[in-house]
Amino acid sequence: MGDHGADTRGPLGDRLDHLINTLHPKGRGPYTYQEIADAIRRQAKDGEPTVSHGTIHSLHTGKVRNPSVDTLRALGRFFGVGPTYFLDDEVAARTDARIRELREGADRAEAGRELADVLQDNHVRAVAFRLSGLSATALRGIKTIVEGARQAEGLPRLDQVPPAEPGASPRP
Repeated sequence: MGDHGADTRGPLGDRLDHLINTLHPKGRGPYTYQEIADAIRRQAKDGEPTVSHGTIHSLHTGKVRNPSVDTLRALGRFFGVGPTYFLDDEVAARTDARIRELREGADRAEAGRELADVLQDNHVRAVAFRLSGLSATALRGIKTIVEGARQAEGLPRLDQVPPAEPGASPRP
């Protein structure tokens, strides 16, 4: 999906692209057109419109630029935005700003949970408290030592460890 044809798809296609590439579960890539269409179909109550994967593709790529209101409602319902998101620059800007705020808040909350999990270990907490007040140079040196110790013990690099699941025990 991505940015293929970004300069030719128009505002509606650009907004759909933004939603597709932004609003998906952490740890997986964007939904496919088929996944979006299937979810819209499953969520639709009696009489509510659905959208085919082909229509989603055509909107995303700019082949279709004037969809029905029902199509916009169905897409909006899936992504949690109003149908005017696709049509009104101000609404889109406010919605995008709110999406950014929510994602940043979720990222901060996740980081807080990860820190709380790690600090449950008394040894980790004792080392962390002793680091307070050390210079940046000293901290970089200690970080290098810790990374070497993790490697020597066969533990993964911290930048390669997947995020902990809520309620899971602390990472190695």
